[in-house]
Amino acid sequence: MTFDQLLAELESATSVAAKTRLVRDFARTETSPLIEDSRVTFFYLSEDAREVVLEGDWTHWQPTAPLAYLPDTPLWYRVERFPRAARLEYRIVVNGHRRLDPRNPRTAPGGFGPHSEVMMPDYHAPRELTDEARIELGSVEEHWLMSQSMRDRRTFWVCLPPNFNPRKQYPVAYFNDGDGYLNYCDLPYIASYLIYHGQVNPFIAVLIKPNDREKEYARNNHYVRFLVNELAPWVDQNYPTVPEAYSRAIIGASYGGLIAAHAARRRPNIFGLVGSQSGFYSFQDDALLRDYAAAQNLGIHFHLTVGEFETDLHGEGKPGDDFVAAQHRFANLLRDKGYVVSSAEYPEGHQWGFWRAHIGEMLRFFWGD
Repeated sequence: MTFDQLLAELESATSVAAKTRLVRDFARTETSPLIEDSRVTFFYLSEDAREVVLEGDWTHWQPTAPLAYLPDTPLWYRVERFPRAARLEYRIVVNGHRRLDPRNPRTAPGGFGPHSEVMMPDYHAPRELTDEARIELGSVEEHWLMSQSMRDRRTFWVCLPPNFNPRKQYPVAYFNDGDGYLNYCDLPYIASYLIYHGQVNPFIAVLIKPNDREKEYARNNHYVRFLVNELAPWVDQNYPTVPEAYSRAIIGASYGGLIAAHAARRRPNIFGLVGSQSGFYSFQDDALLRDYAAAQNLGIHFHLTVGEFETDLHGEGKPGDDFVAAQHRFANLLRDKGYVVSSAEYPEGHQWGFWRAHIGEMLRFFWGD
């Protein structure tokens, strides 16, 4: 039975008991949301809810998508239309309380807890996220050092490639928000998969845990000095690296993407590759863009991605929260300067699930065979 057929049968039912039975029979066999082409129907069952609302990537995480209540039934529902290739995350808000959609078995982890997930018919997760075949895994080593630049203790993880050979030299990728890339993206597995299958040349990943990310990543030159004068030299001394800018990437998401681009602008002799996912380039009224505009081409290669639903990050209508427009401005500026730039948009939101799915294309851009 389709949802439209359910509505038609409910309209012809003559008693509250019959309507309730129809709804509960339907719910026993169907999960929410129902996806038909680009049409998505969310439904929720409650006998006593006063208000049921959705918030998600398409509402900019504001509870502005109310479900309609069908009288004399426990049924609440809402119909949306999304791009056929979209992957979106959301929560359901019942009487003001946020929760996962109890009728949706799909969830995605994130820094603020899991979200319910919608995958549209033409969305295809990359093979490194779906292939269940056994592979050779690299190892992960946890380290810390006391930073003079930051005046605190810095924790980081070093991810070695499968079949690591201490007599070989490897390029290095430095990840801001390293704990996020470790816990929500499973970066060690993704890196091992790509290397094991020959899609990416072997490399070392360094995952850096922030202590106060909004302070550290706000174009903070103390953090850049920590990276350049303390962390990178420590890694080069303790692991067999290629200590050249063309073999050293700095990567991050959101604020982490901002500081990645800023660090390369400050020290292009150290970081020759920038991977920025949903970068906050509009921070301080495009200060990063003005900084790049004032310099000649520094020889950096850029891989930039953003979600098409990242046009109003906090749902407040502020121009600086339009990450799509900001990436357009940044990518156009870089191309006009003659930089090597890969810039792409996908029908997704500001989520670790989005960034996780596109790590592979970034690493293939840097070090693919």
